[in-house]
Formats: sequence, C-alpha cells, structure tokens
Amino acid sequence: MGEKFLQEGEKKDVLVSLSQMSKCDSSGYCLFIKKTQDYNQVKRMGQRVQHPLFNLMFCESQQPQSRVGIVVGRRFGKAVLRNRAKRIFRELVRAIQDDLVKGYDIVIFPKSPVLQKKFQIVQENWKVALHRIGVLRPTPHHSYPDSFSG
Repeated sequence: MGEKFLQEGEKKDVLVSLSQMSKCDSSGYCLFIKKTQDYNQVKRMGQRVQHPLFNLMFCESQQPQSRVGIVVGRRFGKAVLRNRAKRIFRELVRAIQDDLVKGYDIVIFPKSPVLQKKFQIVQENWKVALHRIGVLRPTPHHSYPDSFSG
C-alpha cells in the first residue's frame, strides 16, 4: 500500500523524518548517545555523581560535541513511567544543549522520585549537578548554588 518499486537504474530518494531531523543536525552530530559501546565506555571510564532524583556518569569523549544518554531500567516501573522519565530528561537536555561544554559523554539514570517533583525543581537540580561536575558553562545572569534543592 503506497509502496513504489524501483525500476532498474532508478535512484532511491533518502527520506528523513522530522523526528530524526530534530535529533541530529546537518553535520551528523547527535545530541543523544545511541550506541551500546558508547554507554559502556561511559560506565567503564566515567565518574559517578549521585543525587536524590538521578545519578549521573560522565567522561571525556573524542566527539566534538557533548552527548547525553538516558538509561531507565525496568525496576523503575511500568513502561508509562519509564517513558515519562525519559521525556522529562530529554527536555532537560534540549533546554541546555547550547550551554554544555564540548567533548563529554553524560549518562543519566533517573530515580522514581523525579516523577513526583515539579519540572522546575528537577530542572534546577539538573543544572546544579551539571555545573558541579563542570560540564555546564556558567551563564552570566545566573549563579548556581553549591547544594541541591527540592
């Protein structure tokens, strides 16, 4: 249904969906980590930061830009809850992507209390954690506290 069979010698057009375009820019850089080997490298070589709402692991990478991965295991809860946690953190990452220091891979492990907190509280704690580990550029109009809130 709606399929077109290519005749010999015809070139196949490459279609890119809008959702794929929002995840990668024209140079091929993707904001999110996709490959298992990249996750494993962060787990093997990275440093861990613990927080009541999430855990972070981060390490330097060979990539020209920083990338973020989100890992939510089955013990977090049912699929609806896991997907909600991933959506929350994807939005947090998109909001600060321009302020990330280049050359880091960051893996986030959300914890279930993140679902009970308001987005603004999670966002502030997220920024404080990233600033504390040195992967978030300080903005001139905002100073980050030394401790977490929430």
